Amino acid sequence: MWMGWLTVELWGVQIVGMALAVLLAPLYVGIAQTVKARMQGRQGPSIWQGYWTLSKLWRKETLVPEFSSWVMQMAPAVTFGAMAVVVVYIPWGGSVPFNWPHDVLTVFFLLALERFWVGLAGLDSAGTFGGLGASRILTLGSGIEPALFAVFGLLWYLTGRTEIVPIAPGWWRHSLNILPWGLAVVGYVFVAMAELGRLPVDNPDTHLELTMMHEATVLEYSGRFLAQSQAAVALKFTAVIALGWVWLGPTLASPWWNLLLRIGELAVTSALLGWFESRTVKLRYLRLPAYLSIAIGMGMLAVYLVASRGGY
Repeated sequence: MWMGWLTVELWGVQIVGMALAVLLAPLYVGIAQTVKARMQGRQGPSIWQGYWTLSKLWRKETLVPEFSSWVMQMAPAVTFGAMAVVVVYIPWGGSVPFNWPHDVLTVFFLLALERFWVGLAGLDSAGTFGGLGASRILTLGSGIEPALFAVFGLLWYLTGRTEIVPIAPGWWRHSLNILPWGLAVVGYVFVAMAELGRLPVDNPDTHLELTMMHEATVLEYSGRFLAQSQAAVALKFTAVIALGWVWLGPTLASPWWNLLLRIGELAVTSALLGWFESRTVKLRYLRLPAYLSIAIGMGMLAVYLVASRGGY
């Protein structure tokens, strides 16, 4: 009886968590943008600006370049769907119902799938800026993927599992010294900034042809296609940060309290991200391989310290 009620409760928490993640995703991006503007001495947009923008874009006429194909029209739906599935995989209540999918390797694949389709859309737009942005995003992705594997390698080594629930939160389940754990955490922060296209890797607020990456690939979109693309970006923002907090913990005993904790963590992290971006500048493109190499090195060093018994 108790196990049956717990399963029903986990189903409820998971469904509510997924719905809240989709509904609140534009709000979290708005919090980051508003804090960033205020720290720079600007009025900036309202934290609700994302909802108004999506509503306005959805009602506008949808146009596509003359020489584009179905690939460009399919890309916004594919990217949003991939990020929605990532949200499904995140255990919002600290655990998941029986047989619920939560493998972190699938999450990495979906993130790569989203990046691949964004690049395809940029190339298919038949524009100079789209090809430029696609080339930069896909090149950057070749460093993001090994960095993700490296920073999660610590938990995989400790547990021998790739599911999210058994490997997280690693700090509370495994007696580790601060050094290997800190290296893995900082490495994840590095790779998350690159995955989300935030400063110092990319600037989501610019349309300068020499610096923009993701904005270049969606420059030819309008109407509902642009709305879907921006919704996918907001959902990815929420999912990547939430994955980090699921990994870091802490996890509360009650699934509902754990869900509320995740919602609060996302809001606080969004504000901190806006503060950080107001105090940093974009790296040169040729410096980005070194930036990602640092993340890879941190993850590998953390695994080495634990494997050599230096992390215990």
